[in-house]
Amino acid sequence: MAREAGHRTQPLAGPQLLSKHLDSFGVATAVDDRGGRSSGGKRRQRKRAIRPKSAKPEVVEPVSPIGDDLGALATAVAAMAAAEAAPPPKVEVNGHEPALPPAVLEPVTESAPEEQFPDLLGQAVGLRLDSVSREFGHGDEMHVTALKDISMQIGPCEFVSIVGPSGCGKTTLLSLMGGLDKPTSGHVYAAGLPVDQLSDADLANYRLQRVSTIFQTFNLIPSMSAQENVALPLTLAGVEVEERTNRARHLLELVGLGNRARTRVSRLSGGEQQKVAVARALANRPGLILADEPTGSLDSAAGEIILGLLDDLNRRGATVVLVTHDPQVARRAHRVIRMIDGRAIELDQGKDTVRNQDPVTPPTRLHWSDTLKVGLRGTARRPLRTSLTTTGVAIGIAAMTLIAALAGGLQDALSSPALAHSQLHQVAVYPSGGANPAGFSSGTLVTLGKLEHVRAAWGQVAMSGTFAVEGPSSSTLQLPTGGLVSLPPKNTSPGIAVMAGRLPSSDKAEEIVLTDRTALALGFSSPQEALGATVDFRATSGTLSVAGVPSNPATHQLALPLKVVGVVSSQYMPAAAPGALVPYSVAKNHWATLAQLNGWKTGEFANITLLADSAGAVDALHNRVEALGFQAQTFGDLFRGFEDLLSRLRIALLALAVVALLLACLGIANTMYSAVLERTKEIGVLKALGARSHDVLLLFVAEAALIGLAGGIVGTLTAVILAQMGNAAVDRLAQSVAGAGIEVFRTDLGIGIAALLLAVVLSTGTGLLPAVRAARQDPSRALRYE
Repeated sequence: MAREAGHRTQPLAGPQLLSKHLDSFGVATAVDDRGGRSSGGKRRQRKRAIRPKSAKPEVVEPVSPIGDDLGALATAVAAMAAAEAAPPPKVEVNGHEPALPPAVLEPVTESAPEEQFPDLLGQAVGLRLDSVSREFGHGDEMHVTALKDISMQIGPCEFVSIVGPSGCGKTTLLSLMGGLDKPTSGHVYAAGLPVDQLSDADLANYRLQRVSTIFQTFNLIPSMSAQENVALPLTLAGVEVEERTNRARHLLELVGLGNRARTRVSRLSGGEQQKVAVARALANRPGLILADEPTGSLDSAAGEIILGLLDDLNRRGATVVLVTHDPQVARRAHRVIRMIDGRAIELDQGKDTVRNQDPVTPPTRLHWSDTLKVGLRGTARRPLRTSLTTTGVAIGIAAMTLIAALAGGLQDALSSPALAHSQLHQVAVYPSGGANPAGFSSGTLVTLGKLEHVRAAWGQVAMSGTFAVEGPSSSTLQLPTGGLVSLPPKNTSPGIAVMAGRLPSSDKAEEIVLTDRTALALGFSSPQEALGATVDFRATSGTLSVAGVPSNPATHQLALPLKVVGVVSSQYMPAAAPGALVPYSVAKNHWATLAQLNGWKTGEFANITLLADSAGAVDALHNRVEALGFQAQTFGDLFRGFEDLLSRLRIALLALAVVALLLACLGIANTMYSAVLERTKEIGVLKALGARSHDVLLLFVAEAALIGLAGGIVGTLTAVILAQMGNAAVDRLAQSVAGAGIEVFRTDLGIGIAALLLAVVLSTGTGLLPAVRAARQDPSRALRYE
């Protein structure tokens, strides 16, 4: 017997050695059998006899009722001691039924070793397979029968090895036990549950809480650290971050990788990766551990460590099923099941009870924040592809946002109270005929002001002359010629935007507003420097000169001193000529004084402006003025041309948005389909760890939604910037239409939120089909995908 005990190349662990010699002694082989199946007291007493309290007792004396088997007992004890490389104990048998000193032997029952983590494992799971067969291939495909009418039982706490050559169906059998595949015929029971008949959610709970699989190829996620891989089942179970982080760290310490917790698994050796896989298998406290060729990819030293871990887990109470093609590895188990051509041949009879398990509280499941984190990690794996897809979404969202901003801006502008006095409601009246026609008299202004639908009427007083200002060195700087134009009466037209200072305080204030060109010509280096200076204006003509021919020349000039209170853009002067603006009454009174001095009879007003009482009356008033023989022009005509331009811009933006969003949808679909193909094996790993189809669906939907959200944010910000640039580009025209300013593009929080929602909904909808495809992946096939 001693020679038999030492024939193996690897020394047997204590529980296995004990099991072997119990067998040779005629006692049941299960290490965890606490004597409940022994007949009478004979087997129990034999166990007690070979379990000395002292490590090396000098005398081991069996007690009644062992009787005539004392010789076999002595031989078994000697063989066990020799296998442990310790000096064989001296066994003496003194007489019939000798007494055993109480200090030498202790009646004990089998107990689990002291655990560092008392919650390491769950309740042990038993298995039963009834006439299970598995065939592959449908329709015209080649049929392959992987398993043929297999029936077996594996009791709780057993350590069973399944051995056989490659292609005999070992991995397929393990997939059925783990709930990764379903049999073509027959039934699989685990923990009293019909595994092959469970719903997707219940099957996922079984894989998450009852069983864990250790794969030959590790099946770790290379982009994650060792700790993140171990914590992944806990993440799927909805465990809080702190708890799962602590447990993952403790499990890595248990397998000797505590100092490698934050290392990416792609940087670990094969043995270290398999240790991570073992730690991950223990994350959710399984009762059944399935090991598929766990040493197949490792050297002998690393393989021995993994087998030692499996031995330890079995001693702690887990049911372990080990698949291997190596008979030497298979002997580590309590019993061996050999497979040949899809059939199982039991070499030993297993426990014949598969009891129902205590109910397990359903897991909380994947938290939405973890779903977003996993989705974000997925988008970061393909930065270039994700960036291109995000850009497409951003272009489409930016175009749609600009369309909405343009529509809102125009609608607000047209309904703005500021336009009630703006040039959109004005009709400009000009003299008819001639290159240098005479202006209007006060009588004409009164006549036109009495027309129907005219709320107010005023003329534009315009004179040509020189501007002079006293310089810093008491020298006088003079502008050779320029125009002096009256401002509209107060409260009849919107204000004018100033570059510096302000507009005159009243129609009678002796104040002046220079144009920027005039201020520069008078020696002021900046608009602010001109404020407060006194400018003398001397008229040389009662009208603005046209083509160099003056009208109403002023032979008698009169200085008009005015205080500079503001500077405006030259666009407010006719033809952007140099000059200045003065209050309406000041200009009228000065022209009247010059008319008396110089005998001017006509041409007081260069043009007349009529303000209609409503927008609908503008066209009628326009026609009425033309019927009187005058030229009439409305700023509505100009604005309609501008509005037509904006309408074309809207159409162009809409076309751009449709094309961009269509391309973005195609890009998202392509990106997500590619992600499903690239991560097929990862999908299999997630499902093997207990992820439901719904969880996988949400992970990929979250990834698509994050791409849309990123594109929406970029697109919205781009639209805001372009809208501001557009508003600045049309600011001059907007100021002429409504002096208070009109925003052609109106962007607000509502438009931004709507744009983001559109981007997310569009991306989510586009990514839904690839996500459904991912959710429907068969885990066993996905794990085989390369």
